[in-house]
Amino acid sequence: MQAQDGIRYVLEKGDSCFTEYIGRNGGFQDIIIGSECAEEYVIAHETGHALGFWHTHQRPDREKHISINWRNVLEEATASFMPFRSMLQAFGIRQVSNRRSPYDYGSLMHYHAVAHAKMAFLDAKMINDMYCTHLCAGFPTLPCQAGGYLDPNNCHACRCPEGLGGLDCTQLQPSNCGGELVAGDQWATLRSPAGRDVHCYWRITAPFGSRIRFRLTDGEFPCSYGCQSYVEIKHKVDFRLTGFRSCCYRPKEDTVSEGPQILVIYHPNDRTARFTLRYIRQP
Repeated sequence: MQAQDGIRYVLEKGDSCFTEYIGRNGGFQDIIIGSECAEEYVIAHETGHALGFWHTHQRPDREKHISINWRNVLEEATASFMPFRSMLQAFGIRQVSNRRSPYDYGSLMHYHAVAHAKMAFLDAKMINDMYCTHLCAGFPTLPCQAGGYLDPNNCHACRCPEGLGGLDCTQLQPSNCGGELVAGDQWATLRSPAGRDVHCYWRITAPFGSRIRFRLTDGEFPCSYGCQSYVEIKHKVDFRLTGFRSCCYRPKEDTVSEGPQILVIYHPNDRTARFTLRYIRQP
C-alpha cells in the first residue's frame, strides 16, 4: 500500500533550503534542499518544521530567556525572529501551539543550536506526543522517571533523557566510563579520562535538601560551531533540558545546581579534549 502523505526531499541548485509549510497538512510535503545549504543540521531543522515545529526563539515566553539584537537581524530574516503573537498579527496565522514545554536552548529549532543534527530530547518527545502515542495504547503504563516517556519502539521500556537509563530512567545510561559520585563537605575533583573513543556519564548527588556547587577549573576542546566535542553539565532539576555545554567558552565563576543532583556528560571527538570539574555540597 502506498503512503498517502509524508515528506519528500527535493534537491535543487542554489542556496535556498526551506519547508513548504509548518506541520502535517495532508498529502506529501516537499522540503527544498539547495546544493549550497545541504548540510545535515539544516535538513534536520527543516524536517522539524515539516513535522510541526516553530522556532524555539519565537515562543511567546522567549523574552524570559533570550534577547534579540534587532540591529544585527537582516531585513529579509525578520520574520524568523518575530515572536508568535507578532506572527499571528502580521501574517494572519490562526493558531500556533508551543505545547507548553520548557524552554530548551539545545533544541534543534533554536537558532545557533542548529549545528546539532541530532534532535534534543524534548524535540523527540514532542514529536512522539504528536504522532506516536497510539503505538503503546493498551500497554501497562510504566512509571518513567526524570521526564522519561514510554518508548514507542518498545512499549515495555522508557525512553530517557541523555545520561539516564534503565527500565524507568533511574539508572545511569550505559557507557564505557563514568559512574555515581557523592558531593560532600570538602571540594572533590572529577577529571576526564584520556582518549577520544569514550562517552562518559557521571551523576553527582548531594544529601537530601542540599545542592551542589561546581566549577570547571580546566577545559580544552576544539572550538567548533555547535560544540561537537564537549562536556555538558545538566544542573537544573528538569534533566530533559539540554545542559550548558563547554567547548569554546569555559565559565570562570561557580554554578549552583537547582536540586541535589547534576549529570555530567562527556563526548570528546578530539584527543586533546579534557576537563577538570570541582564540586562540593552546598547547604
